Amino acid sequence: MAEDNADHGELKDVEEDSSSASENESERPAPTPSSSSPVPQPPTANNSATKAASALIIAANDKAGMEGIDRERINSILLRESGNSTFMQRQRKMDENTNRKIDEMKKRLQSKDSMASNNWRREIEHSTIEPLLQNFRRQRRPTSTCVVIDMDGFFISCHTMLNPNLAKIPACVGGIGMISTSNYVARKYGVRAAMPGYLGKALVDELSGGKESLTFVKSDFELYKRKSAETRAVLEEYDPNLKMYSLDEAYMDIGPYLEVQLLNQKGDLSHGDIQEQLLAKPNSIAEGQASAPEGKNEKYSSNQLPKKEIHELFPLCTIHDAAKALLHSIRKKVKDTTGLTCSAGLASNFLLAKIASDMNKPNGQYFVGPSEQQILGFVNPLSIRKVNGIGRVMEKTLRGVCGIDTVKDLYNKRAEVHYLFKQKS
Repeated sequence: MAEDNADHGELKDVEEDSSSASENESERPAPTPSSSSPVPQPPTANNSATKAASALIIAANDKAGMEGIDRERINSILLRESGNSTFMQRQRKMDENTNRKIDEMKKRLQSKDSMASNNWRREIEHSTIEPLLQNFRRQRRPTSTCVVIDMDGFFISCHTMLNPNLAKIPACVGGIGMISTSNYVARKYGVRAAMPGYLGKALVDELSGGKESLTFVKSDFELYKRKSAETRAVLEEYDPNLKMYSLDEAYMDIGPYLEVQLLNQKGDLSHGDIQEQLLAKPNSIAEGQASAPEGKNEKYSSNQLPKKEIHELFPLCTIHDAAKALLHSIRKKVKDTTGLTCSAGLASNFLLAKIASDMNKPNGQYFVGPSEQQILGFVNPLSIRKVNGIGRVMEKTLRGVCGIDTVKDLYNKRAEVHYLFKQKS
């Protein structure tokens, strides 16, 4: 979820480090606001009106570092400052179109209920949806080795490396027209990506009581590309086939690396040796046909090569403990090499890993086990907005038509969703 595509591919954000690779690194204390952080004030506008205004102005989901912000006061400032601007008029028009679509879909659903049998939902669930779910279950990996790496506040962090003073003040990359990312100091004032810069400036000015002002930093894509290349070079040591669809996010499978590492019971393979093995035949490890790099035969005896899947050779707890430790070391190497921190998700598929990468920011990692119970325990409570591809309009539509707020709601209303939306949606 790239800073909601506010700029050339910056996805999410994170930062800070934990010395332990255990579990989800979730016991890190929350950042303590500075004395200049905004102090909660009574709301100054009608609650429902200000929430609606905020929904119109902010197309992106909340980012890390925005916990505990005074939403009502922020919303009232956004409403006042936006007024009847061209931007706000355009947003209202888009919202009116969404409202019309919601009304039409409600009528379709009512018509279906009045004309069809009372069991039409159950029929769709059993005849159409359940076979799809069974197919997905069969395809699910038995281990969690899919990783999504997400650089922390990538654009602004690159500039902060060059100018450390930016870490102490509210700052963002962008201009008066639009913000592409903000630092954690600015986020405490409600400033975030995909927000017009003039609104961010107003928030900092008013909520700080004039003690602070928002600093705008000009984009430098040559800098971002250089730091992204440095990051990629580190990550490719662990998965030479990784994919990067933006400058600050990588999709990796650390399974092959783990197989070589775990099968090396003597412990005499260095990171460089494992890297050579992956490069020699990058797709052969899982197939049990790996060949030894030249001159390394004494370390890669054939009886070490897997004849079975890795989960058949080692207990899942052993595999996943090794995976979490490896991911921690990868993140540490990224920090040591580039000076930048990253967060990561570790799961049995990349969709889950993507969501998980947002759970322990900044500079943390989150593990989702591969069993159905573990997966449902993770996703069911989540807001549907956490699911990649569900944006502001789809969120409002699902809530308005079906009363869907969480992933569990989405499952419970699966028949209605299947009936109302095209398969592509």
